[in-house]
Amino acid sequence: MVPSVLLFNKMNMMKAKILYAIFLLFTMQLKAQTFDIVFQQCYGGSLVEGATTLVPIEDELIVFGGTYSNDGDISFNHGKSDYWLFKTNDIGEIVWEKTYGGSEQDYATNMLPSPDGGFVLFGETYSNDGDVDCNHSTNGDWWLVKTDSLGNIQWSRCYGGTHKEIARQMIYAHEGGYVMTGKTGSVDGDISHNNGQYDVWVVKVDWEGEIIWERTFGGSDWEWASSIALTADGGYIVGGGAGSHDGDVQCEGLPGEYTTAWVLKLDHEGQLEWQNCYGGSYSEAVADILQTTDGGYIFLGATASGDGDADCFHGTPGNVNTSDMWVVKLDETGEIEWHRCLGGTGFDSPKLIRQMGDGGYLVGGNTTSRNGTVVCNESLPGTHTVILYKLSPEGEIEWTKCLGSQVDNSLFSIHMFSDHHFLLGATTRTWGMDVDCDLKGQTDIWIVELQDTTVGVQEIHPLQLMLFPNPATSETWLQLPENLPLTAMYIELYSPTGRLLHRTQPTTQFHKIKVANLPRGLYLVRVWDGEKWLVEKLVVR
Repeated sequence: MVPSVLLFNKMNMMKAKILYAIFLLFTMQLKAQTFDIVFQQCYGGSLVEGATTLVPIEDELIVFGGTYSNDGDISFNHGKSDYWLFKTNDIGEIVWEKTYGGSEQDYATNMLPSPDGGFVLFGETYSNDGDVDCNHSTNGDWWLVKTDSLGNIQWSRCYGGTHKEIARQMIYAHEGGYVMTGKTGSVDGDISHNNGQYDVWVVKVDWEGEIIWERTFGGSDWEWASSIALTADGGYIVGGGAGSHDGDVQCEGLPGEYTTAWVLKLDHEGQLEWQNCYGGSYSEAVADILQTTDGGYIFLGATASGDGDADCFHGTPGNVNTSDMWVVKLDETGEIEWHRCLGGTGFDSPKLIRQMGDGGYLVGGNTTSRNGTVVCNESLPGTHTVILYKLSPEGEIEWTKCLGSQVDNSLFSIHMFSDHHFLLGATTRTWGMDVDCDLKGQTDIWIVELQDTTVGVQEIHPLQLMLFPNPATSETWLQLPENLPLTAMYIELYSPTGRLLHRTQPTTQFHKIKVANLPRGLYLVRVWDGEKWLVEKLVVR
């Protein structure tokens, strides 16, 4: 998006080695994390906007979110709320923007680049006019929109029945296509079965949006999914919440009568392999989940309990005005290895978790607390503040970072360029403090680029990965360091949105990575050398 993103890629290996040798003594002494804002911009109209997905493509940025406005940066609104897709150049100026929807509410969930250079937009619709001509009812359907590279609609599909469907996440599927998840209250239309009031609904579609399979999971009460991720065995891991104690929800030993955090492991066809619940006497739920490099899993959720699995809560158990972010590390069978509560006596809401190159975790969310683990919020008077935590591989807090202004700020998305360089998609309502851009209305999209200025050359490692060609269109070759044993290595490929696409163990020093079916974008290739991660950026065109 900005020139700093491309700086490392433009350095050749010799320069990297020279810099490393010159600055090694100094960088070994740099321990503190100092994240500075190196770029920011606000986008919106006179009403409310929000960003759900950021996808850098070379030196440009694609932003997907929602809008209620019909002025400012928004050229048109179909009704109450629309999907909003726009592209910016290397200095943050909008190159083009499009809105999608009908006369009712249309809510954006997330976006993925498509293999042909376009985009696939996922969310839910309550309209049945304008761009929406497929809704099963006005109670709410999932709505998938395919565009070309300029945002023009090529096709759209609705998924659901005569009752309500809520959209939560879409990812690339194993063997092509997409997998979507959320919840359904229907038992007709595209839904073959429903266990109760609301079920977890998982749907796999091909590149054209045609359903390959769909599965529901639940009991007699309310269940839902918030997040889904690929697993290395070709299956999927799903995280959400459960209010039932029957049907597919088979959990023992939990003290609570409220909702529990619910995790489901599915095989490659969406069949349930195992499930487990986590919680205490009050309410818990999963917000984000992923598979970790050790073959286990980690989820970020919310807790309001102070007992059971969640015995670390900082607030008053059961108080609806207090909540902690809750990080839970699981082994490969779903058993808890460790857990940590993040927050204070206010309301701390979880948003996302990502594994970092050192094996630790980046946790993002929002907070109203001024105590507990929230040690960075004293100078920000806003009622809601964006907060980031860096956790060690064992869950210990290594640093925190708060961002915001005098009034509410909320985090919605993040793109990791490296362990020390992030792009955040947030919202802001006022100028001041960290917010230094022209506001258009009630709530604007706030794009913030953060970089740790204390470790600029620590990202340069003497053992370099080489990818050629880079950029690539059909395939690229990864050259591994000669002095490291292949038996200790494995290779991972991550999508522009930070999701694991592929993991394998190399058999030779030169490893081919096929990219012909991947959408355009900025990818990360990571190699574990037995002790640490080596990371290189890959541009797919």
